[in-house]
Amino acid sequence: MIKAVLLDMDDTLLLTDTDLYVRRYMGLLSQEAAQQFPDLKLTAQQIALAVRDSVRGSVANFDPTRSNLDIQGEIFHELTGIDAQTWYRFVDNFHQESHESLREIVRPIPNARPLIERLRQMGLAVVIATNPIFTRSAIYRRLAWAGVDDLDFAFVSSSENVHFTKPNAQFYEEILARVGVEADEAIMVGDGIGNDIIPARQVGMNTFWIDLGLPTDGTTVPSDAAGSLADFEAYVAAGSLNRLQPLPRTSEQLHARLMGNVGAIFGLADTMKPQFWNMRPDPNEWSPLEIAYHLRESERTVQRPRLQRIAAEDNPFISPPRTPFAPASLDLSGEDGYAILQEFWNERCKTLNFIYELPTEAWTRPARHSVFGPTTLLEMAHFTARHDHLHITQFCQTIGRCNET
Repeated sequence: MIKAVLLDMDDTLLLTDTDLYVRRYMGLLSQEAAQQFPDLKLTAQQIALAVRDSVRGSVANFDPTRSNLDIQGEIFHELTGIDAQTWYRFVDNFHQESHESLREIVRPIPNARPLIERLRQMGLAVVIATNPIFTRSAIYRRLAWAGVDDLDFAFVSSSENVHFTKPNAQFYEEILARVGVEADEAIMVGDGIGNDIIPARQVGMNTFWIDLGLPTDGTTVPSDAAGSLADFEAYVAAGSLNRLQPLPRTSEQLHARLMGNVGAIFGLADTMKPQFWNMRPDPNEWSPLEIAYHLRESERTVQRPRLQRIAAEDNPFISPPRTPFAPASLDLSGEDGYAILQEFWNERCKTLNFIYELPTEAWTRPARHSVFGPTTLLEMAHFTARHDHLHITQFCQTIGRCNET
């Protein structure tokens, strides 16, 4: 059952001559930056190259503990000497002022707003899944050009809040974890075969290809349907989302899924006020610090050892883990939430290395679970990912309640 619709932006919600837009954007940004920072004696071309290289650095990043903005800021500072925070204050101001002149080279798609409104009325989570190489201010300016910036989105990807980029499958898994849905509960709608359709399909999402009538160079488009945005709206109106069949879970999906989940929880932690770590709005629920602690300990003592046991033993019986600790029952004074999450990532790396080295035939190895009954190594590995989602959602809900207090 589809619960979330992920929408690309350029040439999906907003018609964009991408080459022209990027060329003019970079020219305008770099020229103004050269004037803004004259003491550094940087030419506009040097600044443009530094921006390009910083974006390339984020595309190449596979560290889920560092956002795209972190990566870009570090590389840009190394190349120009401009402090990352100073640079992004300049960039945000640019997006509010000079960037507006680029509006003339894009065109809104009339169906975008009524489609999103329809999806929201259906109770579906709507996500703007644009390539997160731009900051939130730039993305919201372009959403305004599309006439949809005031609508209620479940999530809008940007360089600040995502740790991967297209076409990496981890990008999609991180968004799914942030929204709280599984891959077979979401559909990706976009025009990019390589950026949108293929990687979304790889993680197990259904897809709708926005066909602009351009040559595909013989590339097979693995989408459930294709057409214009208006065609997708008709597709939705006809109830076609309810007839989509879930794609099978595979071992190839696991690395991206387990990495994307880590990016999601670091993204949530980055949005949280430091005092929230130890807050417990509901006395019967864990604090964010306790959730992080549980994820680390579960990875170390339950999730990975269980997979290792299935791989090593002949049809083992898997008993349920011990009942987790009660809220406020542990003394975590002096513990640092980010440090615990980093340790969780270190444990996850060990799990990733373990599954990476497994031979293909190992995924069908059987086990007997005290709750699920007959199972396999593959099924239990995907259960680890679902365990992540459970506590990422819990983390998100707790932060929300902390904000209300």
